[in-house]
Amino acid sequence: MQKIKLYLVDDHRMVIDMWASLLSTNPKFEIAGTALDGEKAFEEISNTLPNVVLMDITLPGMSGIELTKKIREKLPSIKILGVSMHTNIMLIKQMLISGASGYVSKTSSFDEMIQAITTIHEGSRYICRNIKDYITNQVISEQQSDPAYRINQLTKRELEIVTLIKEGHSSKEISEKLFISKRTVEVHRYNIFRKLEVNNITSLIKITNNSIV
Repeated sequence: MQKIKLYLVDDHRMVIDMWASLLSTNPKFEIAGTALDGEKAFEEISNTLPNVVLMDITLPGMSGIELTKKIREKLPSIKILGVSMHTNIMLIKQMLISGASGYVSKTSSFDEMIQAITTIHEGSRYICRNIKDYITNQVISEQQSDPAYRINQLTKRELEIVTLIKEGHSSKEISEKLFISKRTVEVHRYNIFRKLEVNNITSLIKITNNSIV
């Protein structure tokens, strides 16, 4: 079986040595070289032609993102795996747009790194689980802060009451229109304010003005 040639790029010697030590124990891999900066890395990668480059984002001089783009432009057969502590979605996105085939966090397990290397070497993409979880949680958080999301949490009855509140009706008037008790209206009002994360009618009107409510 032909080994997968790896080249390791990181600005910390300790990290490089750890990666090299761990990966060299796997019979599938061969360490073609290492570098602490982008300039040296590109020169040696051009000569050694590894199959996969493990690339940190933060490097002195040329960044990992810039180096990834340069490698993919000049040596398109080489696969790049971003390996970094960064969980900044924009940086990860830039790394992938620049040509990286995958991304793993430095907190990922060694087994997951092996899986990532093998996956991108075979032509697929790979994003580690904790980055996927981080992205999912961020999307959910952004979604929940969206007024439209909060409005969608309201029941049909609560939407009816929101409309009547915006028309200026009191709880007593709403109870008479909907044939429910004033106490029930007050409970609905409390739940509406809680779900919309507002504490007064002015804020309620503002948050619902751009909706069909």
